[in-house]
Parts: sequence; C-alpha cells; structure tokens
Amino acid sequence: MDDITFRRLLYEEESVFLDFKCQQYPFKDVSDTQKSELLKDILGFCNARRPGLDAYILIGVKEIRGGQSEVVGIAECEHLSDNDIQQFVNTKTNRPVHFRYEAYCFSEKQVGVIVIAEQQRPIYLKKDYGKLKRDCVYVRRGSSTDPSHPASPDEIALMGSEKSTPNTKIDILFAEPDYDVSIGLAFPLRGEYCQMPDDDDIPLIEPRATTSTYGGLTFDLGNAFREPINSEFYRELAYYEYVRRLFRPVRLSVQNTGEVSAKNVRVEIVLADDDGVFALDECEVPERPRRKGSFISTPVIGAVGAAIRREPGIVEISTKGERTSIEINCYDLQPGRQVWSEVFYIGTRNNGVSEINGKVYADSLSKPAEFRLTVQAEIQFTQMTVDELRSLNVPERDYTD
Repeated sequence: MDDITFRRLLYEEESVFLDFKCQQYPFKDVSDTQKSELLKDILGFCNARRPGLDAYILIGVKEIRGGQSEVVGIAECEHLSDNDIQQFVNTKTNRPVHFRYEAYCFSEKQVGVIVIAEQQRPIYLKKDYGKLKRDCVYVRRGSSTDPSHPASPDEIALMGSEKSTPNTKIDILFAEPDYDVSIGLAFPLRGEYCQMPDDDDIPLIEPRATTSTYGGLTFDLGNAFREPINSEFYRELAYYEYVRRLFRPVRLSVQNTGEVSAKNVRVEIVLADDDGVFALDECEVPERPRRKGSFISTPVIGAVGAAIRREPGIVEISTKGERTSIEINCYDLQPGRQVWSEVFYIGTRNNGVSEINGKVYADSLSKPAEFRLTVQAEIQFTQMTVDELRSLNVPERDYTD
C-alpha cells in the first residue's frame, strides 16, 4: 500500500472491490462464529466479479459517503499476522486464496489493509465453519456479503465458465541512482532553491592585457599571447550552483509484473512548468565551470552517443514551451523482467508532496496504463547577490586571477 492509492480509496464508496471497517476483525481467543466474519468477507470478495481489479478491506477507517472517509485507526497491537490468517483461510477452501494483510501507517494512525487479488472462481469451504456452510459460494454484491444469499447455480456456472485472460501489468517505481534498488512510489528530495542574480547583472570577465618590456618600453603583445579566459565564468557559475543545490539524481524501475510479454514498452511523463517539478537529462547537468578557457574545443559526443544507442532504459528529455517530456524506451519486457532507466535529475520549487503523472504504452495494452509518482520535498529558499557569487569558495587552480 502507498499513500496515493490509500488516499484515492478514502474517496471511494464501499463496493465489490472496497470495504471499510472501523474495528479490527475478532480473531484471537474468540469463537469460530466470530472468526468466520473475516472468512466470509474474504470469500465474498474472491467470488465477486471485478475484472482486473484488486479488492481492499481497510481496517480502522469509517466510511463517509460523498466525502473522504475518516481514518480512525487501530492499536498497533491489534494488527493481524499475515501468516496466521493465510493459514486460517487456505486450510479451509477448495483452492488457494490469493490475498495479503499489511500493517499500514497513515497520518500517524495504524490501519490494517487486506488486499485480495482477482483470481479463479468459485471459491468455497470444504467443511462447515462457524456460521458458514460447506460448498456454499458466498459472493459480495454491492457493499456487502449476505451469507443467507449465496451464489445461485446460474451464477456459479458463469464463474466456472470464465477463462482468466492473461494480463499485462507494468509497475513504475523510483530507484536509487547508483544501485539496482527500488525506492518506491515516493522520492524524498532535500534541496535549496537559490535565486541567482539576473545574467545582465553578472559581470563578464575581461582578459588581461599581455605585455612585454624591452629597453624600458612596454609592448602590448595582443590576443595571440593572452591566456584564454572564460568571460562567462560567473554566469556559468551561477547556473552551476543553482542546479547543484536544487536537483537530485534518480532513476526509474520498470517491471512487467503481469502474465504475458509486453512488446514495445515506452514510459512517458509530462511535466508542466506550473507543477513546479523540473527534470534534466544527465548530459544537461553542468560541470563546475573553469575560469581559464582553452583554445581547443572539446567535441560534444554525449548527445550523439544517446542517439545511436538502443539499450533498454535510455532516457530522453525534451522541452517544448512550458512542458517537459521524459521518455524511457524499454522495448520488450517478458513477465518478471525489470529494466532500470538511466540516471536523470529532478528538482522542485514546492515544499511537501508534488505529483508526477505518467503513462505506459505497449502493444499488448488496449489503452495506455496510467501511473502516479510523488516527490516529497523539503526545500530551503535562499537568494544570492553578485558579491556572494564572486566570493564563493572555489578551487584556487580553477578560478584565481
């Protein structure tokens, strides 16, 4: 469970894929009749028709129809053991039930989350248990599971005739820049948004005159004998410091968690300037400028190399007007295969949580799959004067007069 999914569920109403419980299910040191309440709800969700959707039971949440449901929370000691309820459920059913229990913290309150995957139906008990009967197919209809009205023979026949269609599912997560380790759906960013002087206010550096003295006379030797100087040094230094303080490196993990191969997978993220989140390609991040220039220009091969490479995970960032597009080509992904993107850089002027919305395209997807990531930022706002810029402590060998 993640904050974005949880917040979205709080605005939903109870249905065939969602249920709210103010209190934890009775499970320890209680009667079979009391424990069968949990079993009934899980079976009801398993047998409900919800193509391609997981079902959720949120424990410690009070439903508020037409608004955001209230997180009341449960005591940490009230959480159920996933292993215990797995054994409890799966020793009683005709086939394994695919679900999990998670202990989740939201706004400093503990919430129990039961996630029930879509799976083969029908599922029923092999023996009577508590208030539930063997061979009865309990099914959730609307917002409840009524044990007195199990599935009819016609409904059961339809369940048995259904063929599960293998699905394509692509998960997008943030990843560490230096290691093949996923961070999750949220990227923590600490940075400094430093407002620099306008370029026009930052002075250019004029080259020194190169002279020679002979016979008591001083001669100007001209530009040919002058040491090359980077006249734009302070302007480049201002941009370098701005980027260095604000932007942080990150990667994305792209994994096929579905059951079929996904061909021609492409991830696309669009950032608008109004969102306050910015992205830079690694080749766009400036190196520390040098005050002394060079007569020999260094060829730029980074962009050419990116254009001819075709490895999965190549990041292409382009800006048009007020919109920046991030595209990651992953090509073909077999089930379970994971691709790690190249490093790129993210910065934001927003404190708190900013959303990043994107889409996944693939030949096996009938429509683009949408995803959402967040940047959780702590930003310090500062301002630098020209004098402060000129007095920055920079390496002596690069910047001395």
